[in-house]
Amino acid sequence: MYAHAQLSEELAIHYVSKGRGRPLVFIPGWTMTTRVFRRNLEPLAERFRAVAYDPRSQGKSSRVESGNHYTQHGKDLKEFIGALDLEDVVLLGWSTGALACYAYFEQFGCDNVSAFVSVDMAPKPVKDDESDWGIAPRAQVRAMQASVTAPDQTAMARRAAQTMYLTQGADEAFVEEIVAGSAQTPAHIAALLLGDGNLCDYSEIAREVAAGLPVLQIVNQRDAQAAAKWVDANTAGVELHAFGGHMMFWEFPDRFNSLIADFLGKHLDG
Repeated sequence: MYAHAQLSEELAIHYVSKGRGRPLVFIPGWTMTTRVFRRNLEPLAERFRAVAYDPRSQGKSSRVESGNHYTQHGKDLKEFIGALDLEDVVLLGWSTGALACYAYFEQFGCDNVSAFVSVDMAPKPVKDDESDWGIAPRAQVRAMQASVTAPDQTAMARRAAQTMYLTQGADEAFVEEIVAGSAQTPAHIAALLLGDGNLCDYSEIAREVAAGLPVLQIVNQRDAQAAAKWVDANTAGVELHAFGGHMMFWEFPDRFNSLIADFLGKHLDG
């Protein structure tokens, strides 16, 4: 089912919902849409109500001039869950979608959430040094932000799409789909979101959530060592898996889907 949830006069959130049971809510990353999860929703809908949505100003949701930052994305997530009357949800945030989840936790605690799956996003995206877990050091992320508002705003999305896989090259059809989806977000809003995401530091929130909920961290293979070091030092006991590239859920969907189902079955069933 495809529909829109009207959260306010100006904001209608586009979403897809499949299956029945405990709600498993997928939140896509920077400028991405529900389509990135199409290899995951149907299989996981066999055990859960799998719901994915386009955040404000992304995909088929309303493009709005206000609220294009992750604190508001956390509020939108709360309102979206309420609009659909979802209870005991599992939050699954990919990339900056995980920042929206952390923003939810920061403002509302673990209210109405039964588990959290963070997919390839450190609680603090900007690295202090090369050995840290994160996207890149400060100078590099500044250059990334500047490129979003260059004459060709799709150049950054194209470069990112070409690095989404670890073990095989991204084919041209995949790259073009990622670029087209990203281009639905106006360049100035894309820059605002990227800039705000790079300023986030949810390290303390991540520690609090890990103390209160079952948490699964899935990261790309390149970040395995740095992520393991951070998890061991800050959220010991959190389950961590590393494989594939930034879109391992697309690259290795069967492995990803089984991992999610097994984790939730172990912690929530019964």
